[in-house]
Amino acid sequence: MTLRLAAALVAFIADSASSHAQQMIAPKNPKPVIERQVAPDLYFVFDYDSSNSAFLVTDDGVLVIDTRQHPQDGRDLIKRIRAVTDKPIKWVVNTHFHGDHHFGNSAFKEAGATIVAQEETDRLMRLTFKKEFARRGKFFQSRGYDPAEVRLTPADVAFEREMVIHLGGKEVRLMYLGPGQNPGDTFVYIPHDRVIYTPGAFAKRSWANTAFTPSVDSWISLLQKVSKMDVDKVLPAHGDVATREDVGEMAKFLSDEYAGVKDAVAKGMSADEAAKTLTFPQYRDYRNYHVREHDIRSLYNLIKTGKSSYFDDAAEKH
Repeated sequence: MTLRLAAALVAFIADSASSHAQQMIAPKNPKPVIERQVAPDLYFVFDYDSSNSAFLVTDDGVLVIDTRQHPQDGRDLIKRIRAVTDKPIKWVVNTHFHGDHHFGNSAFKEAGATIVAQEETDRLMRLTFKKEFARRGKFFQSRGYDPAEVRLTPADVAFEREMVIHLGGKEVRLMYLGPGQNPGDTFVYIPHDRVIYTPGAFAKRSWANTAFTPSVDSWISLLQKVSKMDVDKVLPAHGDVATREDVGEMAKFLSDEYAGVKDAVAKGMSADEAAKTLTFPQYRDYRNYHVREHDIRSLYNLIKTGKSSYFDDAAEKH
C-alpha cells in the first residue's frame, strides 16, 4: 500500500459514518483471545471482541478458516499454529467478504498458502475493500494496529457451489447453500470431526446484522438446513462454540424479526416508527441487542427496495 493510498484511506476512516453497519465499535476493555482444541486435529480461535478462526492440522499441512481483522492478527494466528505444528500452511478459506475475516490474508499469502473463497465472496472482497477498511478504523486504533499494513489479498481459487479439499488423508467440504447474512456465505464441513464452521450467517444468541443480506428467506432456510446436519459442534465466525440447536434457535429469531418488520411495513409504519416500536423483548438478552434499531431499518429497506443498501456506493469506493 502506498503512502498516498494509506493517507487517503485513513482520511476516509475519519469521514465514515459511525453506525453499526459502517463503523466497528472498539471495546474499552478487550477480552483475551482464547484458543480451544475442539477435536484431536482441530483448533478454534475465539476472539470475543473481533472475529474467529480455526485451523486443521494434518500430516501434509494445515488448513486455516478465516484470517482475522488485520495482518497483525494474521501473524498472531500463524504463531498459534506454529506452537502446535511445523507443517506448512497449505490452504486458507475465507467464509465471507467482511474485512474482519480476510484482512489477515496477506500474512498467510507470504507464508505460501493458497487462498480459497466462493465466487461471490471473492468478488465482494474486491468490490468492498475500501468500505470494509473504513469501517474498521476504531478497531485498528484500539489495538494499536497500523492501517497502512492492510492490503487487498483476494482468493487464488474461487468456487461456485461446492469444493472439496483433500489434505493429509482428510477431507474438508466447502459448501455454498445460498445467500445468508451475505452473498457468498460459505460453510466449512469437516466430516471426520463432525464439525461445521459457519460464516457470519450464524452467531450463538447474538442479534444478527441484517445490513448485507439479499434474502432473509434464504438465510433462514440455510440455517434450518445446518441445524439438521449430523454434526456435534458448530464453530461460528463470531461467538463461542455452539450446537445445532443454537443454529435452529437463530433461524427462529430471524423468522420472528423478519415477520415483525414485514408486518410493520404492511401497516404503513415508517422506518423510524418500526425501529422505535419493535422491541422484541424475548431477544433482549441476545448479544448486540443495542443495534436492534439499525437492523430493523436495514430489514425495512430490504423489504421496500428488494436490495441491501450497503452495496449501493461500494462500486464508486472500490
